[in-house]
Amino acid sequence: EVKFQSGTDESWVNVNEGTLLNNDAVVATGSNSSVQLVSDDFKFKLNERSAVAIGSIKKMSLDELLLALAMEDLINAPKKNDNGTSESTAVYGEDNSEEFPDLNSGPFGIKRLNGAMQLVSNGLTESALVFAKETYRKYPDTKTIPSYRIYFANLLYEKSLYEEALVEFKEIANFDLSDKQREKVNSSLESIKKMLMSN
Repeated sequence: EVKFQSGTDESWVNVNEGTLLNNDAVVATGSNSSVQLVSDDFKFKLNERSAVAIGSIKKMSLDELLLALAMEDLINAPKKNDNGTSESTAVYGEDNSEEFPDLNSGPFGIKRLNGAMQLVSNGLTESALVFAKETYRKYPDTKTIPSYRIYFANLLYEKSLYEEALVEFKEIANFDLSDKQREKVNSSLESIKKMLMSN
């Protein structure tokens, strides 16, 4: 089953061959489903149990990536109240606003992270990093899943965005990690620190 939501419309609509989708649409797939998305600019296959925003299927330069990551950081920054202290911007409880009840393939945030990984496999790493960061903000539970966080933090490192990768790996180091994950995080932190010292 493949469905989409468009803009602020909360209802899910079936995607059929020839369905026209706007840039603000989000497409999601259920178990054993996939969809080929085609435009003048791209051809993209979204595999099962995944979701992607049509507007995220695009090439970005490194400068555009840095700007988009900075914007996400601004959105995530705690707001200051009048006495100079910060107010929490955390979201508690479950966000069911983007579940589609008739598909039983897990939390929607996980589907988005799966979609971000597929952006990477289609050569759209910069867009994937922004989509993942946006997903962490909109679906806070996804931010604490070590396997996804390590995967995307490693992509920052591969893009030579060492300061951004350092922030990510430092945060991941506080998670409950397996021995293999802990080894990967510690090794990455050491490599990043060496790279930053040599620059």
